[in-house]
Amino acid sequence: MKKTLIGIFLMTAFLTGCANQVVSEPELTTEALMELDVTEKLVDLYLPKQIDYSKLEPADGIYIGAYVEDNIELDYSMTQFEQVTGQKHAIRVMQYRTASDVTSRQMLECLADKQVPYIKVLPTKDYDINPIYHMISDIKTRYSMPVFIELYPVDSSVKDPSNYKNYYERAYKLIKRYLPESVVVWSISADSVYDCMTYYPGDHMVDWVGLNVYIPRYQNGKRYEFSLGDGLDFWYKNFQTSKPMMLSGIAVSHFSRVDHTYKVGEATETLNYFYDTIPKIYPRIKGMLYIDVDMKEVASSGKDDYRISSQAELVNAYHGLLQSDRFLHEVEEETPVSGTEQMKYTVPVLQIEDEKYIEKGYVRTLFNTIDTRGVPYIDYLDGNRYFSIENLLETYNMQF
Repeated sequence: MKKTLIGIFLMTAFLTGCANQVVSEPELTTEALMELDVTEKLVDLYLPKQIDYSKLEPADGIYIGAYVEDNIELDYSMTQFEQVTGQKHAIRVMQYRTASDVTSRQMLECLADKQVPYIKVLPTKDYDINPIYHMISDIKTRYSMPVFIELYPVDSSVKDPSNYKNYYERAYKLIKRYLPESVVVWSISADSVYDCMTYYPGDHMVDWVGLNVYIPRYQNGKRYEFSLGDGLDFWYKNFQTSKPMMLSGIAVSHFSRVDHTYKVGEATETLNYFYDTIPKIYPRIKGMLYIDVDMKEVASSGKDDYRISSQAELVNAYHGLLQSDRFLHEVEEETPVSGTEQMKYTVPVLQIEDEKYIEKGYVRTLFNTIDTRGVPYIDYLDGNRYFSIENLLETYNMQF
């Protein structure tokens, strides 16, 4: 008997078969199991769940957006970025730290271009709340439609969870008091993702949840090894049942001034991962915002060039990826109150011949509405009972 541990994807489907008869005996005897090839696997199950949608959350699709406010080559123009990439964007990203950071011109351009502003409000070192008052005043006098506000993104510089959450709560209450149509996004850096629940202010003070992912070519003088998968999965599973999610900052470097080398091909592959692979695996990610910036324009010490717009190969890749029907080019202001979303769960299973079986402890958690008396099972050598996944999924979907 060989046992291996690998990861596979198992999408929930309306599977065929009959699970109505009452099964009183295991499908296979202990003696028969000992003669069969049994493989242990990790399987991703996608189970439908009825949810209440958050403000501006689309039932289907992903909003696309971009930040170009530091791109001098495009004259800081979202219109030029859209012309270069050949794609209309639903969201225009801005940054707010002082009273002069968001202008009337930017707001009017959003209105004219049918884009929703997305304002990243950066925390101050002394946790000063005054910029929030300025921002509220600016928005109220310049813009009367919905706006996304990414409030105090968490990164490695944030050290005190208690003070941070108090600071966030004060700002959140002000925003909701004076800008009730706003959508507040709480976000965290991918480098700090395993601390997300330590800094999370609570469902009652968050509308959407964001993740900021910057992929430089070098970090602290060493070649940066990109490995988002486990961290992304951890972040997603923590919030999928309660909040819509977005990749609130995607930045992929194709050039570093550390080695003065272009890696456009590698950057193209990474863009494919974000805009093609991720949407297929994480269905409640409803927004993706690209940060099109050369860091030398932000700080003299900036090393990485994250601009898609500067390389024809990246422009072509980005344009092609956004041709998919899954991407939304305008924000849907009228969204349904409730609906069905697929929730992702990763569980260990036994594969015996062509059948997969899940241990009864996971069945009690994931399929607790099912009467398992009608589901085929085996009593395995480890002393635990395992039920047929195919029959569980069929029964679950029929009930739902």
